Amino acid sequence: MEYEQIKHELKNSATVKLLRSHNDNAALILSFFYKQFKVTQRISITQSELETQLDNYLEFLQDIYPDFATRSPQEYLNEWCDEQLLRKTFNSSDDPVFTLTPAAEKAIAWLEELKRREEFVGTESRFLQIFSLLKEIRDRSTTDIETRITQLEQDRDRIQQEIDQIRQTGVVDPYNPTQLQERFRLANQVTIQLIADFSAVEQKFRSLTRSVQEAQLQQDTRKGTVISRVLDADQQLKDSEQGRSFYAFWNFLMSDSNQKELKSLIQKIYTLEELQPLTQEYGLLRQIKRILIDRGEYIVQSNHRLAEKLRQMLDERNLMENRRVAELITEVQRLALQVATLAPPEPDFWVLEGEPIVNLMMARPLNPLEESEMPTFSMDFSNLPEVMLDEEIIALYQQFYVDEETLVQRIQRTLEQRTEVLLTELLQLYPVTQGLPEIVAYLAIATQSDRHSINTSTIELIVITSLEPEKQLHLTLPQVIFRR
Repeated sequence: MEYEQIKHELKNSATVKLLRSHNDNAALILSFFYKQFKVTQRISITQSELETQLDNYLEFLQDIYPDFATRSPQEYLNEWCDEQLLRKTFNSSDDPVFTLTPAAEKAIAWLEELKRREEFVGTESRFLQIFSLLKEIRDRSTTDIETRITQLEQDRDRIQQEIDQIRQTGVVDPYNPTQLQERFRLANQVTIQLIADFSAVEQKFRSLTRSVQEAQLQQDTRKGTVISRVLDADQQLKDSEQGRSFYAFWNFLMSDSNQKELKSLIQKIYTLEELQPLTQEYGLLRQIKRILIDRGEYIVQSNHRLAEKLRQMLDERNLMENRRVAELITEVQRLALQVATLAPPEPDFWVLEGEPIVNLMMARPLNPLEESEMPTFSMDFSNLPEVMLDEEIIALYQQFYVDEETLVQRIQRTLEQRTEVLLTELLQLYPVTQGLPEIVAYLAIATQSDRHSINTSTIELIVITSLEPEKQLHLTLPQVIFRR
């Protein structure tokens, strides 16, 4: 970090301004934010509720500190929004909601880290974490087949050596209580940092959206370019570095197997006798699944709202252009009416030089027809077989259509107990009764929603019953995933 960069951050950073504020303002802000957002692990709070809680908190402080000067809760909230510590947004309801900004998250995380520094510093677990990350970068960066195989064989040999040693000695070398507690504290610390970083992730998405909006507002931007940027805005968010990392985490978290494994790990860890002195103080990991899902869902919905906002901007721009075109047409008509009764200023309005060349269609000669041999054939209408139309008429009466609403209800009922389900699993619960059209309807549902996806890298074989009796169809389809 250079001198000028540090000087600029100390002068303009909202986090530094908060920590340097006087008159106990920082203590009021951070303590109130911590109680309302961190203790309860809430992402957003409505304005009416936050004003009530702030009013109660100010009365509590005045009872303890009689000289504590206060203002109205509305003034405080407006000031904190101006200082970029709170973000005020409007959803479907009339009551605005407040969320913490990355600056406020950083200040709270810094104080939490400062408090933890006074307790215990786990040098071993931190170094092993660094060592593991470096090894993972080295192993996963290679594209050479032999090199990767050698790395996997070394890991296999090391694991096999440990297995053989345990079988020979009958003794397992576990971590001692200090090592377990050290890693437990580190896991809680990383969890707190991850939760605090969610606000920065959302802020990054908002910055990407703002860049698209600025590109639309440029005067020399063509309409086709604007349409392309707006329609691809959601994909731009997903394709950015921040987006790829977040959605990789989100897809991992939405897996049923990963959620079950995470729940099992947490339950097992909190029952360890060596960790009992810390479980009451470090209880955040118990709620990590719910917290991560809530905050991840909030960012996903926020991205959808940002993309929808960009599309609304495109609609507004189209309305403005249409209104301008209508004004120009009205102006042209007004000018035309003004000169309609006036004689032309010149006697000859338009003069053609030379004789006109007329080439009428009906004056063109017809192309000569080439003579061809007259085809000769004979048709025998005797002894024709009797045509039975009963089967054809029955087939017309037996026409049907696939009700997609019924299929959607099946998917929703299945997802009430799960976060995702494969098409192959869904067909086991609800066998196909309408043949191939029913499979096509499932594929249409998967492509019409952003929540569902089709994984073309995985191919699955599906066997269904055909509409013809005693006949089965063998279908090869990409993997179809329905999500809640």
